Order: sequence, then C-alpha cells, then structure tokens
Amino acid sequence: MRIVLAAILLTRLALGGLNARAEDAKPVEITIKGNVLSNIHTGEKEKKVFILAYSGTPEIAAEFDKIMAEYYPEKGLDADAARKLQEQFMTRLTYSIDGPLLDAMHKEAMWTVRGAKAVTGVVSVRDGKKWITASKWAGTTIEFPAKMRAADKPFVMPDKEPLVLKINDTLSVKCIYVPAGKFMMGEPYYQIPHWQEDPPHLVTLTKPYYLSECPISQDVYEAVMGNNPSKLKGATLPVHNVSCVDTYKFCQLLGEKTGKKIRVPSAAEWEYAARVGTSNPTFPERYVNQNSNADNSYGGPPLPVKSKAPNAWGFYDMHSGWWERVGDAPVLDHQDTIDPQHTPEEDKDEHTRGRKHQHVGKGQWTYAISEIEYISSEAGQFRFRILVEFGDGK
Repeated sequence: MRIVLAAILLTRLALGGLNARAEDAKPVEITIKGNVLSNIHTGEKEKKVFILAYSGTPEIAAEFDKIMAEYYPEKGLDADAARKLQEQFMTRLTYSIDGPLLDAMHKEAMWTVRGAKAVTGVVSVRDGKKWITASKWAGTTIEFPAKMRAADKPFVMPDKEPLVLKINDTLSVKCIYVPAGKFMMGEPYYQIPHWQEDPPHLVTLTKPYYLSECPISQDVYEAVMGNNPSKLKGATLPVHNVSCVDTYKFCQLLGEKTGKKIRVPSAAEWEYAARVGTSNPTFPERYVNQNSNADNSYGGPPLPVKSKAPNAWGFYDMHSGWWERVGDAPVLDHQDTIDPQHTPEEDKDEHTRGRKHQHVGKGQWTYAISEIEYISSEAGQFRFRILVEFGDGK
C-alpha cells in the first residue's frame, strides 16, 4: 500500500511540474505580412481591424499560392472571377486583430492604406475565425505575382468604328465605342494601396456609349467656348480649371453643333473604359507606360494629350494623378448596381446646376478621381473628357 501511495504522489508531483512549466512558457508569436484594413473599408458598422495575409509563414504562403493557382486565370479577371478571388482571400486569409494596439491600428487603417504591414502577435482560433493578438506592427513590402501586375487584356474589343466629332476644318474629337458589360468597380480589398472611398462592387452597364479618346485639349475647348481658363497654357495640353457651369455649357454647345447627346461620363463609365472592361486588381505598375505626365510622376506637369501609349481600347491619358470630372457625386457603393448615376439633386435642375455645390474639388462640381491609379496629394486641376450617348444605330 505504501508503494502504491508513493507512486501516486510522485505522478502528481511530476504532472504539477509539467503544468507549471507550461504556464511559465510564453505564447509563440508569428509575423504576418499583408494588407491591414478596418471596417470603414468594408462598410460594416462594428469597429474592427483585420489583415489579409499574403506571407509570413509557410502555411500562409502556400494558401496564397493555392488561391492564385485556382482562382486567378492567366487571361485575367472578369467580374465574376474577381468576386470569387476576393471571396477566397476574405475567407481563407483573413486574420481579425485584437490586443492593446487595436485602437491605434484602427485609426491608421481607417481611410487610406498606402503600404503593406507586418503584424506580429499570437495567433488563435475563436468562433470559427482566425485571430492575431498584435504586439507590434510595422511597414513592410510585398511582391505580388507577375500576373497580378501584368497589362490588362480585354475580353472583348470595340466592334464599331470610332465616332469623330468635327469641331472645325482642322480640329475634331475622336470618340471610341465602348461595349456594354459588367465589371468589379473599385479596388479589391487585397490590393495595396487601398482607398476607403473605392469599395469593390459589381457594376453592370447595360448601354454602350462613345467616350473621347483623350481629355479635351485646350485648342478644342477654345474653339467651342471662345476662351481658355487653363493655368498651364498649351494648345494640345488638356484643358483644366474649368468651372461646373462651363463644363455643362461645353457639352451643350458641342451637342448642338454635332446633333449628338453629349455629357461627361459617370464614374462607372469612366472606370470601365479605363480598365478596358476587365476586373483585374489596379496596381499602379499596370499603367506606368500610360502615365501622361512629363516627369512620369502622379500629379506632375502634364504632357500634350496622346503623348503616351493608349490602353488596349485606345484611350489615352487615363493615368496621371490629375483628376477628371465625372457626372455623379462621390457615393460609397458597397452593393451591386446597374447603370449607376449618382447625379446630385442640384445638378439635375437647369436653374441650379451651374452653381457651386459642396462636392469634392474646391466646391465645384462632383469629383473625378481615377479609382485605378495612385493619386498623389498634389494632384493637379480637374480635366474632363466627353461621353456621347449611343442611339439611332450610330
């Protein structure tokens, strides 16, 4: 009996020692690299921060490679493939973040995410979700796969001849036919940089249209309007510093001259043409050969229109950091939409649409941000291009 009691006592002491050593050991921390976003980006009400992980551990890297192999076709992403790819990232590579750094991380990730982050902490699984309790975080770099950064290749090409609007004996505006279609507008959540005002959502454009191949140049504007408000003068430079009312007036006068219904494009119509109908991630590297600035920076001094290469549909100067006017006010769409036209109420009324409203851009008319490019904080004055509505078989 004494031998049995001694054996039990020794066993309990041994187990107690093991438990004590386990309690004394510090939890193992790992470092995850990826895109840190907040609920502001996804449109959720509950405060949260999460990281879409791309690397850091062999398991994460392997999962990233599996997703890319299965869900990113070599031909690029159409609207449905883009949604599936984003869903895979959100489902399989999302780590919710908690811990003492949560408030600071939420503040920094609230609006603009300019670079990748490395988050160090303890990983756990709770309520079916992966979590990382962050102890530190810092900036880092990530090299995305080449096919994510490759030039956009259209799934369809314009099947109608361009429309040429004659201004006078020497000037004309060439407008390219844009077929109807569907695309993922805005930036996918996994993209870096990421802007909170560009939430990804599916947009269906049911009507084809013509869009001018480049921004309206100063010589064309002056031929129609009789003046040139641009600060940087040059006949073939893009006209800029045009007021709200004069943008409407230009479209009206050119429409009367040509017998066409002319307006500026909506944000969706502009972006669809800029992305040649694809839904690929919009990394700035895709458009480096199309940057229409003299110093190749974003927001730098402009070159004459059509100085750089066009995109695959033939549109020039979509990528520069200069803003272009669009026909609707900024709206944070998170839901799928059809033919979105978020025209401000003031702009719908002939009597008030020329007045200055509280839209982005010095109190003038709407915004014209390229959602597919990195825009510098010193972006230039607004430019604009025109849309000709398709109809009458022409």
